[in-house]
Amino acid sequence: MEHLTSNDTQRLLQAIQKLYAFCDLETFAVNALTLLNQLVPSDLPIFHTTFVRARKISPTFLPDFPGFTPETNRVIHQSFGEHPLVQHIPQTLQGVYQISDFLSHQEFHRLEGLYQQFLRPLGVEEQITFFLPNSISDSWHQVSQIDAPLIGVSLHRPQRFTERDRLILNLLRPHLSQAHSNVQQYQRLQQDLSQLQQTLNQLDLVILNAQGQVQRIAPQAIVWLETYFPKPTGWLQLPEHLWAWVKHQVMVIQSPDRPKAGLPLRIQHDGKQLVIRLVVDLIAEQYLLLLEEQTLSLLQSLDLLGLSQRETEVLFWVMQGKENKAIAAQLNVSPSTVRKHLESIYHKLGVQNRTEAIAQLLEKLGVLNPLPLG
Repeated sequence: MEHLTSNDTQRLLQAIQKLYAFCDLETFAVNALTLLNQLVPSDLPIFHTTFVRARKISPTFLPDFPGFTPETNRVIHQSFGEHPLVQHIPQTLQGVYQISDFLSHQEFHRLEGLYQQFLRPLGVEEQITFFLPNSISDSWHQVSQIDAPLIGVSLHRPQRFTERDRLILNLLRPHLSQAHSNVQQYQRLQQDLSQLQQTLNQLDLVILNAQGQVQRIAPQAIVWLETYFPKPTGWLQLPEHLWAWVKHQVMVIQSPDRPKAGLPLRIQHDGKQLVIRLVVDLIAEQYLLLLEEQTLSLLQSLDLLGLSQRETEVLFWVMQGKENKAIAAQLNVSPSTVRKHLESIYHKLGVQNRTEAIAQLLEKLGVLNPLPLG
């Protein structure tokens, strides 16, 4: 049985360490080939993705190799079935094999396409190949059903590879597979992170820590905070008034008889209003502010209180300072009907008179300034 020297073992461990430091999928193949070529030198190292059923190979070479010509690609496609590693792929899928494991020197030379037209012009007399363990299955039957891509490495020489070379490649194969999988996962995480960043920016979101310092803020949220609050605040700290509201809401939420959901804060400016909703993450000690700009009339806002359409209209005219007779005339109903609507409104809002109804209304809506009429 072949054994590695102390120097081989040290170099192999260093190569494995470098493999796990790779994080760019675009450069992974070239970087991996560079490491492989230092451990097992060859004239033509190739990192490839193979589709057996489609008879297609997508190769990656070291930078100093010009690549295959269109004629070479044609020969590879036509002679694909001649390759002994393809003919024995249920076996070769599991380890490291060279052509001489299956063919004698004379048999290899008789292959018109694989040897005479492809490898011989390149000065190649031997090829050693291994595939990375497939993420779907190591069963050739399952892989072939969907023609799954097989990622592998092929090294080429004018002479045979040694058992020492095969042992190094066998030891490196699972680490190369894991490193490749890690890089793929890292790239997916990077893409997910980028997508999450775009989503957060579109949400008009502000994320605060427990001290009220801004951890993340969407560009549009900055614009709105500077528009609806008297002094530009930048993005590191909330306006004092808004932070005071956040602290009050947090205190209410943390109280034993806390409501299931807090009411949003509404701030009016120039015919529009900024609606701010608070989400508290007690475990992470973070506060999320969701900002939304709306153009709402007072009548639309009153609908949020659970009043009927007629009660909403009555309360709207009460807020305009109208007396019962004037409201009755406006709505084409009798004054007694207006009184009945007011009684229902008082009951729903938990108040006794018009003044209390207006005050309660403003408090429930969280309105800091008069809303635009509509």
